[in-house]
Amino acid sequence: MSDFGDEEPKVVIDYNALDEATGFKKADITIWQAYVTNVLDIPEDDRPDAEGWAEEWAEENHYDKRRVKAVTTLGIYAGPRDEFNQRTGSGKAIYSNADVYEGEYLEGKKHGQGHYTFTKQGKSEVDKLIEKMRQSKAATESDEEFVARCAKALQVGTSIVDAAIEYGSLPCYHGDYLRGMRTGQGLMKNSDGTVYKGDFSGNARHGQGMFYFLNGDVYSGEWAEGKKHGFGTYRFAAGGEYRGEWSKGVFTDGQWIMKDGIYFEGKFDNKNRPCDAAGTMHFPHLAMSMQGDFHMGRWAPLSTLQTNGEVPVDESAWAE
Repeated sequence: MSDFGDEEPKVVIDYNALDEATGFKKADITIWQAYVTNVLDIPEDDRPDAEGWAEEWAEENHYDKRRVKAVTTLGIYAGPRDEFNQRTGSGKAIYSNADVYEGEYLEGKKHGQGHYTFTKQGKSEVDKLIEKMRQSKAATESDEEFVARCAKALQVGTSIVDAAIEYGSLPCYHGDYLRGMRTGQGLMKNSDGTVYKGDFSGNARHGQGMFYFLNGDVYSGEWAEGKKHGFGTYRFAAGGEYRGEWSKGVFTDGQWIMKDGIYFEGKFDNKNRPCDAAGTMHFPHLAMSMQGDFHMGRWAPLSTLQTNGEVPVDESAWAE
C-alpha cells in the first residue's frame, strides 16, 4: 500500500496570468529574474551555460522546459500579438541580453516609433560622472544652469549633458524603425556618450544628421552608410571649422575656416590636412587672397596678395 503522505504536492503554474504593473506574464517574470540573477549577473568567465541552467532550473522548479528555454533565448514581451502569435502593435520587450525595447511592432519586428536601450553595453565614463553630479543637484538649480555647470566641470559639450538628462545614462536609440532596422529619423546615444541626431537607413547614419562629440565639436551635414559623406560642416569647440565635401569620413575639398575668419580653400588629404599646391588663403577682413600651399604645416605663399571679395560658402546646411 502506497504512503500517499510522502508524495510531493503537485505544482500548478498559470502561464497566462499577467502582472498588472508591468504587463508581463508572471511566470515569465519569475523565469527572467532567476535567469538574470543566476546567469546574466555572473561574470562571463564564471557564468554557467544558459541552456544547461535553463533545463536544470525548470526541473527543480517544476516549470515547462520549453517555456524556460524560450524566455532565456528570446526574453520576455508584454503586448498584443497577431493571429500568427507575432508581436504586433505597441509593446515592451526585454531581450535575452537584458536590452529593452518599448515601442511599435509589426509581424514580430520593430516597426514604427520606438525606444531601444542597450543595457548590456553599460554606462560610459562620462555618463557615470553626469549621473553622479545629478544626484547632488540642488533643487533650486535649473536644468539649464545644471547643464552649463556640468558641461564646464566635465569639459564636454552641452548636448552630451542634455542627452543624458533626457534619455538616461545608458546608450540608446530613440526614433523610427522599419522592419526591424533603424530607418528614418532618430537619435542615437552611443556607448561612449557621443550623440547623433538625424537620418538613419538600415541601422546606419545615412542622410542628413548632426554628430555631437564629447569635447563639444559638432559635425552637421550629409552621411552615407555610417560615415560623413557629401557636404558638411565640422565645427570645432575651440573655434574654426571645416566646411565642404567629405568622402567616406574624410574631408576632401572645401574651406578650413579659422577662428579669426581667415580661411584656406582647396583640397585635403586623408588626415584632413591641406594638400593642394594651388590652394587659396582668403583674408575676408581685407577683401584679399593669395595662392599657395601648406608645407610641413606652415602656409607657403606662391603669389602676392590680390583683391578678392569672396566669403565662405553658405552654411545653410547647418541646423541646430
